[in-house]
Parts: sequence; C-alpha cells; structure tokens
Amino acid sequence: MSNNDYSEHGPWGPLDCSPSRLKTFLDCAMKYRYSYVDKKPRSTGPAALQGSALHEVFLEEYLTGGIEDVDALVEMLALDTEHRLNTEDPRDWKSKLPLTSSEKWLAIEQVKVWGRGLLEAYKSGEDSYGNKFVLPDVEQTEYEGCLEIYLPKADLTIRIRGYIDLVFKDGTVGDLKLASDYWLSIWTLAKAIGEQQPAMYAKMAGTDTFRYVIVDKKKARDKSADPPRVRTIDYKVTEKDNANLMAQLETFVRLTDFANGHENGIFAVNPEYNGQSKATAGKTEQNFCGKMCDFKDTCFKENFARPSVDTEQ
Repeated sequence: MSNNDYSEHGPWGPLDCSPSRLKTFLDCAMKYRYSYVDKKPRSTGPAALQGSALHEVFLEEYLTGGIEDVDALVEMLALDTEHRLNTEDPRDWKSKLPLTSSEKWLAIEQVKVWGRGLLEAYKSGEDSYGNKFVLPDVEQTEYEGCLEIYLPKADLTIRIRGYIDLVFKDGTVGDLKLASDYWLSIWTLAKAIGEQQPAMYAKMAGTDTFRYVIVDKKKARDKSADPPRVRTIDYKVTEKDNANLMAQLETFVRLTDFANGHENGIFAVNPEYNGQSKATAGKTEQNFCGKMCDFKDTCFKENFARPSVDTEQ
C-alpha cells in the first residue's frame, strides 16, 4: 500500500514516520533527501520483487487465504513473480541495466525453490536441513500499526506507522525476510539490534516481543537456488531499545525539519567505503560508497565530483 492510500487510520500524512523512513535517514541523510524530499526515481531489483511475491503468497494466500496445496502455492508464487518482473522495470543493482529474459527466468526459478522451502518448513515444523521451525498461531497478517508519539525535546507529536507482516495470537508480532545468506549481510541478532522495526512495531502493537522470520536464500555456484534455511530471530525489546528509538526520532525530526515539510532540513552526505572489486579498481565514482543505494551516481556528481577520478594508481 502506498503512502497516499487510505486505511482505518486515514491517508498517510506529513507527520507519519515508518521504520523504513527512519532507517533511510539514519543510514544517510542525503539518501533520505533524494528519496523522500526530492523524490528521485528509484530502481527495483529482482530480489525486492521476489520478496514482495513471497509476502503476497505466504501471508495472503496461505496464512490468510487458507490455501494449503504447496504445489499450487508455488505455481502462484512463480506467476506473481513473473508478473512483477514483466510489469515493473527490474534492473541489476550494480550495473543498473534492465534484466535479460534469462535473468528473469532465473529469478522465477529461484523464488520457487525458496518459497517451497518456507511453505514446507511451516507445515512440517522443520526446514530441509532438519532445523526446527515452529511459530505461534497467526492471528493476522499485513496489519497496519499506527501510534502517536510525543517527542518532548522537539515539542512535536508524530505518528509511527507501518505494515506488520505477522500478528501472532500470543500478542507478539513479526516480520518476514527473504534474505541473503552472504556472511556480510546475513540476518543475525547483531544485525537486528541496528534495525528500527523491532522497537517501532512492538510499540505500535503494545508488546515487547518481536520476531523476524528469516528465509536464507542459498545459492549454488551457478546462481541456481538451493533449499533455504528457515529460522527465526526472537527479539526482546528493552527499555534501552525504546530510549534509543526516541532519541533517533528526536534527531530525525529536528535535523530534517520534519514538522515544516523539510524546508530547513540538514541533509549531510555519509558515504561508507567498502573496498573495490577487480572490475571497479581505481574507479572512485563507483567505489566511494559501498552502501545499498539507488542514488550513487547523483550523489557523487553533486557532492564529490573532481577531475580525473579514473586516473588513480
């Protein structure tokens, strides 16, 4: 659902803040400006579309819709992914080139394997590797949480708002992640600690327990999919987590001038070097920042451009 859509809480307003919005700002204020203030176009990669399709089929067709035939659900997942790939403009996240037909086919075949792994793990209580996977009974999916928060230092009331993937009957909440198992980005408790979702969603739902449902995307050397590892990260939200969230929100609204439509916002650029590959060796404009970002070309040209950047030795 887009930020302009109506719900029981009304349309999204100028003082509504989601976890992804706050996370973007904390990652890089300039990235936030490009995305939410300037509203520059963003590209979509196959991984995002695979994740969206899996959410639709697992949350809406299986858990809510009651369809239990795994083969039928996997076929629905393939068709949903294909539709997204053909109606949107998916691009390779590195080259930004449109996906080829063979790359689209591979993305569909991959998500079929990963989706089947999740469905079978949920039904049987363990994944393909014998790891236990048991969740509490699910009461609701795609629940829109919304809560007013008063920020005393900014003297401002905002609403934290977002769509919670899973609401369990025991009162806890959770989020589904179709995620890379690459060691630099794999989901762990250490990674979860740096996220805003647990504290924000738990606060919206009035609980202190948040659960990530992780589907680790395993791949063979030829990039074909191997069955995923399916697991959870149970996160107990502490008072320190809530205090950190409040401090982050205070910083966010003051630096972005959130209450005034960002009119006098301060948006500092925050690149993070992450090495270079053989293909990009010496290319400063490609290597100056290793963060996942759709705006690197624009950011370099506007903030770091200098003569002869490709002549480094």
